[in-house]
Amino acid sequence: MDTVKAIFTQLGVDSSLLPQFIIVFVMFIIAKFLFLNHLQFVLENREEKTIKLESSADSTLESVNKMAQEYKSKIDGANKESMKIVSSKKAEIQARHGETYKKTEKEINQFVEDSRLSFEREIQDNRSKFMSEIEGLSGELVKKILN
Repeated sequence: MDTVKAIFTQLGVDSSLLPQFIIVFVMFIIAKFLFLNHLQFVLENREEKTIKLESSADSTLESVNKMAQEYKSKIDGANKESMKIVSSKKAEIQARHGETYKKTEKEINQFVEDSRLSFEREIQDNRSKFMSEIEGLSGELVKKILN
């Protein structure tokens, strides 16, 4: 015990330690009621709201991902539907104008065939004229050669 007294004496502890301890203890209790309890409430409240916001953010992110998948599936469905409509309209137009196309193609083919036959007849007529002229010319040539 003498050692403890010697240490306290070297530290400068005297009879004012007890009143200082009581003052510090009273100040702690007053600070606790005025400041520390309110600070503890603010910290707990902040932590609670932060955790709620984090879980809320996770659920919101999950909801956003689900909505993105729904959006993508609806866009794909709309794209497929529009392709079906385009294909059906295209087939309808081809069917409607296919008859006109075939009819016009037959008319053009008939015109080409008629023109070809007309041209062949003209060539035959001209050939027969030239052949008759060739006989006359060859006869004259023979006469000139013999004379």
